[in-house]
Amino acid sequence: MLEVKKFAGNYKEILPLADVYMRSYNELSKGYKTKEEMALYTKFSFIKKLEGWAINQEKGNEPFIYVLHQNGQPCGIMRLNPIPQDYRKINSELKAKELENGELDGWRVARNRQIQYTANPHFDENALILNQIYLAPESQKQGLGTFFIKNVFQKLQKQGYDQFIVEYNDNNANGKKFHEDVLCAKKIAHTSDFDHITSKDAKTEFCLSPVSIGISRFSTVLQNIKTKEKAFTKTVER
Repeated sequence: MLEVKKFAGNYKEILPLADVYMRSYNELSKGYKTKEEMALYTKFSFIKKLEGWAINQEKGNEPFIYVLHQNGQPCGIMRLNPIPQDYRKINSELKAKELENGELDGWRVARNRQIQYTANPHFDENALILNQIYLAPESQKQGLGTFFIKNVFQKLQKQGYDQFIVEYNDNNANGKKFHEDVLCAKKIAHTSDFDHITSKDAKTEFCLSPVSIGISRFSTVLQNIKTKEKAFTKTVER
């Protein structure tokens, strides 16, 4: 039995969901990040991240966090938010700056991240950014991800949302393929994102990785899924 629910934000859900999140993240990053680097992403770090989302949701600052449940157990998570205003403040050189806040391996991060657009984009007034979408490795390639995406995107469409943007690391082949092929993201800008590696003396050093920003619509993705499902049905019938 599959169900899509709003993020409950309690530990009964957070603890198993952190495990799903961690294993899915590790699977997507395999071959892209070093083992030493991946060792920094412990289950505790994912629990802390989910705790932060739960607090923000309680305050009304995280309106779109959804969890996929299979037979009563969480197996996927998706998080969206309104596009930050910084993304819309584009100068004559098609550049925008965003204050990037966060924490990496205990280090507080704050910098003005520069976004370079290829053209002046048109953002809908209520456009969203798809921040995260993760599915447990054992739940993949079974149609669960498609079910999850269809369910959430249809919900958002009914609420008057259609356009969304995504960011994906250019060095991560798995993520890039998913965002461009499944989410139909068309690249509109590039930037750089903080990553981190473990040096030989066991100290953490920061580095920047190339990131693409793509734009799409929920309606486009849903039509893409519908087309693929029809093609699959015809193949099976043959």
